[in-house]
Amino acid sequence: MIAALDHVQVAAPRDCEAAARRFYGDLLGLEEVAKPAPLQARGGVWFRCGPQQLHVGVQEPFAPAAKAHPGLRVATRGQLEELAAGLAAAGHRVDWEAHDARFHTDDPWGNRLELLAPISLSARALRDDERPWAAAVLLARWGEEVLGDGAVHRPAELPAVVAEATGVRVGLATWTVVADIAELVTVDALREGVGAGGALVEAVADAARAARCRVLRVLTTNDNLPALRLYQRHGFALTGLLPGAVAAERAHKPAIPLRGHAGIEIRVELQLERVL
Repeated sequence: MIAALDHVQVAAPRDCEAAARRFYGDLLGLEEVAKPAPLQARGGVWFRCGPQQLHVGVQEPFAPAAKAHPGLRVATRGQLEELAAGLAAAGHRVDWEAHDARFHTDDPWGNRLELLAPISLSARALRDDERPWAAAVLLARWGEEVLGDGAVHRPAELPAVVAEATGVRVGLATWTVVADIAELVTVDALREGVGAGGALVEAVADAARAARCRVLRVLTTNDNLPALRLYQRHGFALTGLLPGAVAAERAHKPAIPLRGHAGIEIRVELQLERVL
């Protein structure tokens, strides 16, 4: 059975060796490794890339890979920026992904490469100077009011936490407290795939614990499978069904659709709780 990725190969035209050493060796800092003797006559250059290898192999006729690409990771954002500067100075394109610690470039023959650094994710309380930004996000995603646990909330006025990835805001959550129960009112991952939702839930749980709450509660609809997965992975358990809540919310917000995630009919609201 397959145990690990051993190497990745990019194609290059004949007589590519000098350019490969300049780009992959000098610019990217990869260490060259000797090719096995029986393969040396084929041309190309091999490099060490962490525990794996990157092979530059000769292909005739040659056509660059404009879509398929290897992704090469560095240890820090600073190293990534240093690589980007060196590549740009050498005349290679550097296309940064918006709000991300990654960019794309081309090797000397037009093969696409992705270079990336680990994303540093954290969560913190919303600052007062961020309130206008938060209000705009919440208005666009929730409107001015949200029904929850028998109350009407104005999320823009509630305590909030922000998730950041490498200094960029990627998530927002609001919450409130009644007696010793905290309620997670809204959760918005503004960028998928970086763990923003989990970071927000844990930050609210920490804040609720600090406020001496014994339970963190959240409501969601039966169709919201991504939210149900998130909450259960973070220690929430189903504690109640609220069959009349969806009708009440539709009366308050007629724009709520009949069907939601994956075309599932929105029928009932679920209550989940996490003991703090």
